[in-house]
Amino acid sequence: MANDEGGLDATIFSEKVMSLEFDILVKKDTSFAVFSVTFVFVYFIIHLRSLLLAGVGIMLIMFSFSVTAILCEGIFRVTYYSNLHSLVIFIVLGIAADDIFVFIDAWRQSAFISEFKGNTNMRMSYAWKRAVRAMAVTSSTTSVAFLANSFSPIMPIKAFGIYAAIIIPANYLLVVFIFPPAVIWYESKFEGKICCKNKAQQKLSG
Repeated sequence: MANDEGGLDATIFSEKVMSLEFDILVKKDTSFAVFSVTFVFVYFIIHLRSLLLAGVGIMLIMFSFSVTAILCEGIFRVTYYSNLHSLVIFIVLGIAADDIFVFIDAWRQSAFISEFKGNTNMRMSYAWKRAVRAMAVTSSTTSVAFLANSFSPIMPIKAFGIYAAIIIPANYLLVVFIFPPAVIWYESKFEGKICCKNKAQQKLSG
């Protein structure tokens, strides 16, 4: 590159150094995941009104990474893994939280339908059918969008696209089949029990 004095300015470029700098930036961005997970967990507690259900929701999000690793590497034989894959945590947090909120809202709505009062099976059938369809639309469209990256000739982008396309439906299935039973178990075993116990103790002491 020529300078103003007619000489040359040398520009040093190294793909190895660029790769190392990129990894450093990705690791720095990934460190923000701790804040994101904490924020989602707190918001779970507020919206779900349950520390137990909030813990189940976070557990399902984290467990989806193990399921995705098995499917991606064990079945589809995509063994390439880079720091870029770690950033998918931000995507899964948002989509999983949305799925859980959609289901819990449908479940709470079912409590106000007179035909379902006192019938947990009918309530769950209504909430599950209503929520699963809405959750499937958002999860499938996002998954297909990431799957388009599989046509990229750049390996990190291609592997990331496949990984993200798998983890989204994996998390969807975990939420669909594990979170509803957790809700029923929580409401039948824990919800209102502590509150009622405290009230009974207050009456006895009074």
